[in-house]
Amino acid sequence: MLRKRWFAAALAAVLAAGMSVPSFAAEDREKIDDVKLRFSYSEEPSSGDDIGDISVTSTGAGYTVGSAEYTNSEDKDVWTVGDVPEVKVELYADDGYYFSYTSSSHFSVSGGGADFKRARIYDDGDYIEVYVELDRIGGTLEAVTGLEWDETTAHWEEIDGAKSYEVRLRRDDRTVTTVETTGTSYNFGGYFNEEGDYTFRVRAIASYNGREGDWSEDSDGFYVDEHEVGRYGGTGHWVQDARGFWYAYDTGGYPSNGWMQINNYWYLFDSSGYMLTGWQYKDRAWYYLNPSGVMLTGWQYINNVWYYLNPSGVMLTGWQYINGAWYYMNASGAMLTGWQQLGGLWYYLGTSGAMYANTWTPDGYFVNASGVWVQ
Repeated sequence: MLRKRWFAAALAAVLAAGMSVPSFAAEDREKIDDVKLRFSYSEEPSSGDDIGDISVTSTGAGYTVGSAEYTNSEDKDVWTVGDVPEVKVELYADDGYYFSYTSSSHFSVSGGGADFKRARIYDDGDYIEVYVELDRIGGTLEAVTGLEWDETTAHWEEIDGAKSYEVRLRRDDRTVTTVETTGTSYNFGGYFNEEGDYTFRVRAIASYNGREGDWSEDSDGFYVDEHEVGRYGGTGHWVQDARGFWYAYDTGGYPSNGWMQINNYWYLFDSSGYMLTGWQYKDRAWYYLNPSGVMLTGWQYINNVWYYLNPSGVMLTGWQYINGAWYYMNASGAMLTGWQQLGGLWYYLGTSGAMYANTWTPDGYFVNASGVWVQ
């Protein structure tokens, strides 16, 4: 019994000694009270500059600067006006020292507009990461590139940090108009009212400070001759003669053999320039144009029959899922009702053409979730 008590006492002494080792070790090291860091560039960056490197030096004692890197540039090749560079600095405690503080009062940072943000200690104080933000990137946005025409619509590539774009249309090196848009394209239809070579240029406007970037180079030319002025000029008025209606451009000419959007409505013109009405077959699809020539969409009741025309005006056939219900339109586009045998199976389509599903039909038959009659 005495022997057991002696062993227990000895074990407790050993454990106590072991637990005290870190405290003795900490007392052997000196706390690092202040961290002093200075940041510098080889050249202060501005918008459009390569990300580059950042240099960090220290005049403090008891630690060594390991490395410094930007933390918010992984997906960027260049700086954009308004960017706020964040830098992570790795510091290592020298022998006999350790890091103990993470509050801002123990850190002094300077250069590049440095502003201490946070710090995190690792490895019992042997290592610390310090995060600092530098001055916001100034300057102006880079010049826009990728300019090209698609008929009367100008296109260009998006610029990071841009809230909008100014676009200048020019004819024979003279300005026609300047517009502003938030997109990366602009349709200048209606501005081509004189013969000439049309080009455009673009500059981006920064989200951060509203400053305009540099103007791009001019786009390739889009030449409009005297016979095309009417087509691209845009504005005009309706004319009626003994044969029908046609649309006369104010600058001469008229649309023909195709679609034309006028005052937000779509019209179809034949090869002679006359407006078409009723059912029309165009580009392998059927469309319906009301007596005023306007292309219709959605459900339309025509000659006592329901049809469905999609948002592009195309008449649909076969099974169609519309507004939460299934409908079947035959090859002529007519909506079917009542019992219909389709693909060898029987379906019941209500008076509105909607397929009955997982229910009893008005005449007492059950159709499953797919609308098929269960015999």
